[in-house]
Amino acid sequence: MGIVGCGLIGNKRAEALGDDELIGCFDVDAARAQALAAEHGGEVFGSLSELLGAGLDVVIVAVVHNQLADVACAALGAGAHVLVEKPAGVSVADVDRISRVAFDAGRRVKVGFNHRFHPGIARAVDEALSGRFGPVMFVRGLYGHGGRIGYDQEWRAEPEVSGGGEMVDQGMHLLDLCHWILGALPLHDALLRTNYWQMPVEDNAALILGERARDDAPWALLHASWTEWKNMFSLEIYCRTGKLALTGLAKSYGPQKLRIYAMKPELGPPDLEEIDYPPEDVSWSAEWAHFREAIAASTGPLLGDLESARYAWQCIEEAYAR
Repeated sequence: MGIVGCGLIGNKRAEALGDDELIGCFDVDAARAQALAAEHGGEVFGSLSELLGAGLDVVIVAVVHNQLADVACAALGAGAHVLVEKPAGVSVADVDRISRVAFDAGRRVKVGFNHRFHPGIARAVDEALSGRFGPVMFVRGLYGHGGRIGYDQEWRAEPEVSGGGEMVDQGMHLLDLCHWILGALPLHDALLRTNYWQMPVEDNAALILGERARDDAPWALLHASWTEWKNMFSLEIYCRTGKLALTGLAKSYGPQKLRIYAMKPELGPPDLEEIDYPPEDVSWSAEWAHFREAIAASTGPLLGDLESARYAWQCIEEAYAR
């Protein structure tokens, strides 16, 4: 396989390949490509066309957002399966374009939603969807970090490159997880603010998802923030007779911990099961293993696919339009 885009995420993807061979990589910054190859092996190619001409089975696309769809489509056209980083483009139209090219090429596309592969999140969602605690009533998700000096001058602050602010950055992961748990809930309301960073995109996004016509319909409350200051992640899933509460993502977000609260028939204090997960971030390697198996099988669902990315972009575009 090959990697296009040799920054932080490209290196994470290369490290996650395990025993699979990295044939080569390309980056517009040749020094970054050389550094990745020195660390993980493979050849440094001088252009995207040269890399795609190497007969690769899989291409990992880890470039900036407004280049994701173009590179993914080029890789599909060259006959490769593609793992494209979220958000898979900068619009619903970009996602649809990838879908059409993938269909015509007969190749599979996985969107890089690695959060689905954190063991604590996966266990929480499995418990919620198992029926053990009855139907899911609502989901509450919080995700944030504090940026760094000069954050407002980086490409993420340029809407024509990033497609948007924090709602696209970390909010996209929350929308994907919500889609996994509750399906395609409509956007109920959105509040976007630029409270701290002087830039043309939002640094805080609060979304409410759910049908307006039914008082008993499932719903979700999501908040993504670039002014969290201390990195944090929290996902709470509230079922009819139980609650799953996951905190942490390893490393700077703190260790993953899942609390399973089982309500009693008489209510009152619930029974509590607490599960602590190892400090290592295994999500990248687990996601790669899932995609590798899906390619080998040729059929079967992909955890984190173009459908989920399309749903997220529908919510995001509607929020911006409002």
